[in-house]
Amino acid sequence: MKIDLRLAIMLVLLSLVSAVFAKESKTDSVKYRFNPLVVTATKVEGAQRAIAASVSVLDEKLIRQAVSSSALELVKDHVPGVFVTERAVMGYGIARGAAGGISIRGVGGSPTTGVLVLRDGRPGIMGLMGHPLPDAYSLDGLERIEVVRGPASFLYGTNAMGGVINLVSKKVREDGFQTRVSGAAGNFNSRKINLQHGGKISAFDYYVTAGSQRTDGHRDNSNYDGSFASAHAGYKISDKTDVEINANYADVRLLDPGTVDAPAVDHWYNIVRSGADVSLTHDGRLGRSYLKLHGNFGRHEIYDGWRSNDRTVGAMFYHNATLWAGNTTIIGIDYKTYGGDAEDSTPKIPVIDYSEHFMTEWAPYVHVQQLLLQRFVASAGLRVENHNLYGTETLPKIGLVMHATSSTSIRASAAKGFRSPAIRELYIFPPRNEALAPESMWNYEVGVTQGMGAYAEIEAVVFQSNGEHLIRMQFDGGKPRFVNSGEFQHSGYELMARWRPSHRLDMTASWSDMDLGDETLGAPEQKLTFYAAYDFGKIDVMATLLHAAQLYGKDNREDRLPDYTLLNLAVKVVPWKPLGLRLTLKNALDQKYQTISGYPMPGRTFMSELSYSF
Repeated sequence: MKIDLRLAIMLVLLSLVSAVFAKESKTDSVKYRFNPLVVTATKVEGAQRAIAASVSVLDEKLIRQAVSSSALELVKDHVPGVFVTERAVMGYGIARGAAGGISIRGVGGSPTTGVLVLRDGRPGIMGLMGHPLPDAYSLDGLERIEVVRGPASFLYGTNAMGGVINLVSKKVREDGFQTRVSGAAGNFNSRKINLQHGGKISAFDYYVTAGSQRTDGHRDNSNYDGSFASAHAGYKISDKTDVEINANYADVRLLDPGTVDAPAVDHWYNIVRSGADVSLTHDGRLGRSYLKLHGNFGRHEIYDGWRSNDRTVGAMFYHNATLWAGNTTIIGIDYKTYGGDAEDSTPKIPVIDYSEHFMTEWAPYVHVQQLLLQRFVASAGLRVENHNLYGTETLPKIGLVMHATSSTSIRASAAKGFRSPAIRELYIFPPRNEALAPESMWNYEVGVTQGMGAYAEIEAVVFQSNGEHLIRMQFDGGKPRFVNSGEFQHSGYELMARWRPSHRLDMTASWSDMDLGDETLGAPEQKLTFYAAYDFGKIDVMATLLHAAQLYGKDNREDRLPDYTLLNLAVKVVPWKPLGLRLTLKNALDQKYQTISGYPMPGRTFMSELSYSF
């Protein structure tokens, strides 16, 4: 591993800080509050402090208070090193002028193929294009979001090279029923309506949502109209066996206004996405077994004649057991097939039928975690990815966590990330290149987490990623063509702080500073976030601040976009318990900014929401 001077200095500083707290801390008798249970990083529920990877958890309270209007926007507003490009008041879009480009530590691509978005562990990629559809991910029906910052390919295979975002469905855990109805309106003729209802009756629980949101947009021809639904149902067959069903649906129509220099009229996009999974969990004498059958489906229609149908279907099985004291061993196998059919009937040329294309991947994997001397947690994982075109790819991971005290943890890890070329890159559109090789990357990181009594926590992470074969577009004689690039290196650090002195006050902040080399498109090299919320009883106030610097509209540090600072504010008033009134002001500083070159974002936007809960 090659470490530059800045990383070396950070490592020394982190070691000194941890040593001081390890020596002086007297928190062994203090209850440690910042240690949520997470599942995404290991596929088995475990304490965050025992995981060598960098994991961020956005809980249900934060989701309820969110000033953000979508799941990905919430992640961008709170997680260091993560960024999502935007172009409008609502919605993201697809194809030309697409927004919703997700990057984690500079890895993601445009469109996003290096970050895997999951819904309850189910992969949410578009089968032909190999990327997630940001417009399919609303905040409705979620109880938490888990983000793995760094490769998770040893558990999830392709597309998880830069990291994973897992959207976890809400469950009702106590007998009874709950219902919430809301409606909202704001400038640009923006409107939202939403219904959420759930309940639990003995061994059966469920939660369903339905809603829509629309706007005329802040520019001509930037309209957006989306409808969403989600459903969860669970049944406890016995004390040892559970079955669960999750499903989601999104139907979106939007307009792309084009860049300010080349405005467009009636550039419409219709996106229909749906997905579902069925899971069976059984606790036996030898441990817990988990089986999931899943599917993700879509139909896209675009103004220029593009029509496509895609699907991703598969199965996951894994078993975790305690083979001896302090041990957790996971053995699993994944299978999925993805692809679809498409045609392009652009008026200027004959209809192009791309026919059907499908790819198949399957992979066995193992992950072992061992507690040593009551202070060390060592882990190692290995996945053997099998692709019908590219053969076998071995994806290892190792990690070590040391609990210096009850509130001081030091961790280190090394993991390999991987992405096989998408069908569109191999066979569709003129840039296609059937000779493309898979992308790969090694990530190395060291982190320190320090609890400050029972109410505060700070965390620092230093990372370096070395990779090769990123798929990029080049022009040869004026014609575009996908090619594999040479080697690349990303490095940087992330700082996080949390303060929750009571159930009324919640404050978090984060800072990320990265050197992304030439891979600069849509990923600011510096990002600051701040969040504060206070519950006065019948009045709640919330604020988020995001500052982005050194953001570029192209790779190779070209097309530098202005730095900007966004301040979002919200006030919720509950005059009596069933009724709630919420006022939201976004971009309160009226910043003029862009995250995609040529697409100015709106100035101040406001929305008022009335809700009734029973």
